[in-house]
Amino acid sequence: MRFGTRELLFVLLLLAMPGAAWWFVFQPANEQIEHARAEIQTKQEKLNQLESATRQIDDLGAEIDRLAEAVAMFEDKLPAQKDVDVVLKDVWQLAARHGLKPSSVRADRTVQSTRYSELPLRMVIVGDFDGFYSFLLDLERLSRITRIPEMKLVKQLRDGDGQMEAVFTLNIFFEPRTGDDGLAIR
Repeated sequence: MRFGTRELLFVLLLLAMPGAAWWFVFQPANEQIEHARAEIQTKQEKLNQLESATRQIDDLGAEIDRLAEAVAMFEDKLPAQKDVDVVLKDVWQLAARHGLKPSSVRADRTVQSTRYSELPLRMVIVGDFDGFYSFLLDLERLSRITRIPEMKLVKQLRDGDGQMEAVFTLNIFFEPRTGDDGLAIR
């Protein structure tokens, strides 16, 4: 058999066929397969996140119900705006029961919020420290929501041992009523 240029060209063509197949067929197919695997991995991660979130939805529903009950309980402790005078009267009587003399009460500007309002009352009470401490304990036990954000105690030397003057702000929380002009305290 004679081996010439035609045969050499034929052998080179036969050897180039697998290289061309790899370059034009297998290489793009491998890239597509790799891209598909990466996309599957991404979708699998999102599916796992969705599954985790779905498991938490039941827990969130129970948590929302629990928090809604807590909000309802606190709203039950909020007096109506017209009942703030009653809360102030209760505080006044509580002070008198512990032998304290409220010397002044001044209502500051009402602070509005979406679900409640807050009325700061600047109070000055004079009396025995033990009575004041008992007053604070009973104030804490009131069924209404109150807060004392600031307080200043001054010992009074002229009235004997244990006598003091308390200057504090008592915040009373209440449900705002639309159409109500104000409180009788002002």
